[in-house]
Amino acid sequence: MRQSLTVRTGLNITGWLEVIIVSTLLLVVAGCSEIPGHGPSAYQVENATSQGDVDALNYVMLDVDVPTVQHISNYEEGLPPKEFRVGKGTPGAIRVGLGDQLRVGIWESIPNGLFSTATQKQTELALVVDDKGKIYVPYAGEINVLNRSISEVREQILTSLEGKAVDPQVVVNLEANGSHKVIVIGEVMKPGQYRVHEDGLSLVEAISEAGGTRHPDYESFVTVVRNDRKFRFSLDEISDQPVKNIWLRPKDIVSISHKPKSFTVFGAVAARRKFDFAASRVNLSEAIGMSGGLHDGTADATGVFLFRFENRDKVMALLPAHEQAVNFPTVPVVYRLNLKEASGMFLTQAFEVKDKDVIYVANSSVSEVNKVINILVSPLTGTMSSGAALAGLP
Repeated sequence: MRQSLTVRTGLNITGWLEVIIVSTLLLVVAGCSEIPGHGPSAYQVENATSQGDVDALNYVMLDVDVPTVQHISNYEEGLPPKEFRVGKGTPGAIRVGLGDQLRVGIWESIPNGLFSTATQKQTELALVVDDKGKIYVPYAGEINVLNRSISEVREQILTSLEGKAVDPQVVVNLEANGSHKVIVIGEVMKPGQYRVHEDGLSLVEAISEAGGTRHPDYESFVTVVRNDRKFRFSLDEISDQPVKNIWLRPKDIVSISHKPKSFTVFGAVAARRKFDFAASRVNLSEAIGMSGGLHDGTADATGVFLFRFENRDKVMALLPAHEQAVNFPTVPVVYRLNLKEASGMFLTQAFEVKDKDVIYVANSSVSEVNKVINILVSPLTGTMSSGAALAGLP
C-alpha cells in the first residue's frame, strides 16, 4: 500500500512539475521584457527609434567610426557671436569719458611765458573730465573732450592756446580711464575693475590681471556679458579655439564660475556611477577605464553606447535626410561602439567624452539567458527537492 502511494504521489508530483515548467516557460516567452536587468539590451537601444511612438524622444544612432570621429574632432563649436568678434584695439580706439583723468603737459619756447618760467619751461596739469564731459585748461577755458580720442584732445588744447601761449607744445596722457573699464567677478583671486588699454584688453589678459582662476581651467566657466548679450564657454576651450580669447570692450562684465565636468557610466561595468573629469580632456577609453572596465561575463562588447545632446549644426552632415529637416537646435544622439573589433579600441582613444555624457554598456544575450535560468531554475530546484522529500525519494 505504501509502495502504491509512493508511486502515485511521485507521478502526481512529476506531472505537477511538468505543468509548472511549461507554464513558466510560456510566461517567459510572453513577458520576457519584465525580467529585471541593468538596462535595455543592445537590440532595444538600436531599434527604439523604429517603434513609431510620436510621443517618444526620437534620437539618432551614429556608429563611432573613423569618419564620425574625424568630423566631430574637427568641428569648432560654440564660436563667439558676431557681437563679440571685434578686433584688437587700434590707436584712437579709446575715447575720453566722464570721470577720466588726464595729465596734460604744456611747453613754451620762451622762459617767461604763460606756462614756463626761468627755471622750468613746462607746466603739467592733472585734469578730470567733469559731469558735462569738459576739462578746464588755464587761458584756454573749458574744452569739451567727451568721446574724443587723445590726439583730438591734444589738437583742441593747441587750438585754444593759439595767440595766447608762445609756440606751445602739448602732450596728453590718459592716466585713469574710469569709464573704460571691465568688471571681473566670480572665482578669481582679485575680483574688481580693470582698465581697457589703448591697444585693447583680451579676455585672458583680464583674467590674468585679476590673479587667475581659483580652480583648474577645465572646471572654470566664463560668461562675458556685453550689453544684452551673453557668451559662455569652458575656459580650457581657449587652448584649442584661440578665437574665444575675445577682445573686451569697456563696461563688459566677465564672470568666472566653478562647475566641475562629469559623466555617468552604468550598465554592465564594474562601477556604475557619476565620475568627475580628472583632466581637461577625457577620452572614451579613459572613461570606461575609470568605471573599472566592462564586466566579465555580463557585458556585450558590441553594445557600448554614449548618449549626448549635440548641436544640430555640429552633426548635420552625419544625420539622415529626414532628420536634417528638423528645426530643433539640438538633437539627441546615441553613439554606438563595437569593442569586439580591434579598431574599436583605437577609436575609444580618439573619441572625447563631454560634460554630462552618459555611457551605457548593454548586457550580453548570454547574460540575459543566465538570468532567466537563475530566476526559473532556482525556485524549481527547490520545489523539486521539496516534492522529492514528500514522496520519500532519494
